[in-house]
Amino acid sequence: MKTKMIVMLCLLALLVVPAIGYGASTVEKGATITALGHGTASAPPDSVRVDLYINEEPTYGPGGPELVFVQPADLEDVQDLLVKNGVDEETIEVNILSTDYSYGSNSPAGEVSFTYSDVAGLRTMLQAVLEGMEGRRGPNIQAASFIFMVEDCAALEEEAMQTALNDARTRAARMAGLLKMTPGPIRTVSEDISSSGVAAPAGGCIALESLESSGIYSFFRNAGSAATNNMNEVGVAISLKATFALDPAR
Repeated sequence: MKTKMIVMLCLLALLVVPAIGYGASTVEKGATITALGHGTASAPPDSVRVDLYINEEPTYGPGGPELVFVQPADLEDVQDLLVKNGVDEETIEVNILSTDYSYGSNSPAGEVSFTYSDVAGLRTMLQAVLEGMEGRRGPNIQAASFIFMVEDCAALEEEAMQTALNDARTRAARMAGLLKMTPGPIRTVSEDISSSGVAAPAGGCIALESLESSGIYSFFRNAGSAATNNMNEVGVAISLKATFALDPAR
């Protein structure tokens, strides 16, 4: 009888101990949880960078279209019209062989770039330049691109960063809740990188500065690296990864 009692107690122990083990938390002490966060911020633009592309329709020879180069004098005419219509001459840059635009597949354009602070009056100023070129023989303005800028980009970036951190904590809280845990202090945080390549930033002022220095066509190649950019709003975007300590749910 005593032997049977001992065997029954042993069997009962085998049944109870695993049940206790399975009911315990599966999260180890010191575990962390990592979540993505995204944030944006925007403000009205303070100025605009304009790129004007100057070229003419290519000529055709026996073998097809012939290579045509814009002459420096043609670009100087555009520069003179810009200054006449209020553009600060010190902001004007001239490039006789633009890599950003060509007429068809054969003729590289000339490029005249400048910065203009009267964003609201931009269209009126450019219309006056176009009217000044009417009836002119030779190369003409074929295309234009615009990058709108803000003076205090750092303030926008900080706002977007805070939003991204809050977003990461919210996402981490949802995941931690599934484990009956809660996110604690941040252990590490880093900016995420865009899908366009490991060298391209996810956003912020770095992405906006990249647009300002490389032009709108580079922007299209790296779409998604910056937020809204138009004459009403300039935005910056931040994506980051934040790692939080895992604490027991309160």
